[in-house]
Amino acid sequence: MTQQNSASPHVIGVIQRLTDSGITFNASHDGPAGKISVTLTPSQLEMFLCDPAAAFASVYGITRGDYLSWQAAGYMAQCAELTTKGRQCLNPVHGGHLVATPDRWVALRGDYCLIHQERTAND
Repeated sequence: MTQQNSASPHVIGVIQRLTDSGITFNASHDGPAGKISVTLTPSQLEMFLCDPAAAFASVYGITRGDYLSWQAAGYMAQCAELTTKGRQCLNPVHGGHLVATPDRWVALRGDYCLIHQERTAND
């Protein structure tokens, strides 16, 4: 199955007529506590028809890759520090367990868990 890059001119016209009539568009996506509903602009709705992940990313002002990474990470922002064995620490950052929105998750990336936060402050 091939995915279109944009909605047809007819669909765009229908979206515009609905918008002009005062109709708003809502969609929902998975989140840490179930479904999250968001309101889409007409251009985001057009995007949603072709690439839902890109549309949701647009709602939050982040990249499509960041939106998908938030979900793939189980909604957890992981500590940025490496362990003594050279592996990434598996602990969540402070406030990073079950992060409610992907834009907040992006903001938390690069932070440290409580253990490593304390250690980096002492360096």
